[in-house]
Amino acid sequence: MIGDRKSGITLDSDTATAVLAAAGTAGGRPLHTTDRLTSLDALRGFTMLWIMGGDLLFHLLADWSGWRLFEAISEQLRHVSWEGLHAYDLVFPVFMFVSGMSLAFSWRAYTGRGGTRQAFLVKATRRAVLLILLGIVYNFGWDVSAERFRVASVLGQIGVAYWAAAWTAVYSSSIRLPLYAIVCVYALVAYLQLWFPVPGVGAGVMTPEGVANGWFDRQLLPGRLYGGSYDPEGLLSMLSGVSVTVMGLVAGRVLLSAGDGNRQRRVLLLLLPAALLLSLGSGLSGIYPVIKAVWTVPFTMLAAGYSLLLFAAFYWLCYVRGNRFLLAVCVPIGMNAIGIYMAARFFVYPVFAHLGTDRTVSNLPLAIAVTAALLLLQWLVLRQLYRRRLFLSV
Repeated sequence: MIGDRKSGITLDSDTATAVLAAAGTAGGRPLHTTDRLTSLDALRGFTMLWIMGGDLLFHLLADWSGWRLFEAISEQLRHVSWEGLHAYDLVFPVFMFVSGMSLAFSWRAYTGRGGTRQAFLVKATRRAVLLILLGIVYNFGWDVSAERFRVASVLGQIGVAYWAAAWTAVYSSSIRLPLYAIVCVYALVAYLQLWFPVPGVGAGVMTPEGVANGWFDRQLLPGRLYGGSYDPEGLLSMLSGVSVTVMGLVAGRVLLSAGDGNRQRRVLLLLLPAALLLSLGSGLSGIYPVIKAVWTVPFTMLAAGYSLLLFAAFYWLCYVRGNRFLLAVCVPIGMNAIGIYMAARFFVYPVFAHLGTDRTVSNLPLAIAVTAALLLLQWLVLRQLYRRRLFLSV
C-alpha cells in the first residue's frame, strides 16, 4: 500500500501504477500499460462529471436561454419516468461496465505478482461489503426508521456485481465462461420479468406495481423501497447489473488478448460487439420494453452496447489521437469517483437542491454562475488530490 500517513488515505499498488501511467506521456501520447488503461479512468471521470453538477448546469442553461440545443441536452440529462432511454440512464451502467473492465486488468496484474485466487476473492468480498455499507451511509443509513432506512443502493449494486464478476474472472481464463454467465443472467431475468406469475398480478405485467422486480423486493428487501412498490437497485436489478459488469470483463480480456499492436484494430474489436448488442437490444424493445428502473434485458443490452461504444471512443481519443486535454480534465475525477460521489451527497447536493428549485428568470444567471463555480471547485480539489496521489480506495 502507498499512502499519506497524515491523511490516513491509502493507495493499493494497482492504483499507484495507474496514476503513474496516467501522468506520463510519450511523443505527445499517454503511456499505455498492460496493468490498466487510463482511458478507463477518463471515461469514469466523464460519467461522474454529470453527477457532480454538469446535469444541473445544462438544466439551468436551458431554462435561461431557451436554446433548443440546451433544451435537448437538458432532456437527455433526465431519467425517463419508466419506459424508454435517455443518455442520463446510461451513467450508472457505464460506471459498472468500467468496473468490469478494470477487473480484467487488476486480475492480470495481481496474478503477475504471484497473487492467489483465494486472496483476490477475499479482496473482492471486502470491497463488495464496503461498497454496500457506503451505499447505506449514502442513503442516511443511521436513520433506521421504517420510513427512511434503505438497504439497496447504487454503490451496493456496484459492489455485488463486482463481486460476482470477480468470481467469474478468477475461475475462467478466456471469455467463454463470462459470455455463458451473461446469457444465463439474460435468460433468468427475462423469465422472471415476462413469465413468472407474480401473486395477485400475473406474468409479464411491466408496470411499477406489477413487475416481478417489485414483488421480490417487497418480499425480501428490508426497509423502504425507493420506487415505492419496487427498488431500482433491488434484487433483480442487481442480477441484471452483473451482466453489464461481466461484459466489461469480457471487453477488458479482448483488449488484453489483442496485445499492444495496432490500436485502431483494437477499437474495431470493441465496435463489433457494441453493434451486436445495440442491434439485439433495439430489436427486442418492440416486444420487451426498455426500462432502466427495473433493468430489463433490452436495457442491459443497450447499456452494455453503449458502454462499449463510449469506451471505444475514449480509447481512440486517448491512445490513437493522443488527446491530452481529455485526460487532464477527466482522469482526476475518475481516480476519485467514490470520494466525490460521497462528498457530493452530503456537501454539494444541498446547495444544488436550492439552485434547482429557485428558477425565476432574475435568479438564473446567479444560479448558473454558482453551479459552474461549484463544478470548478470540485475539479480543483480532485486535481490537487490526484497530484498528491490521494485516493479514496475500497
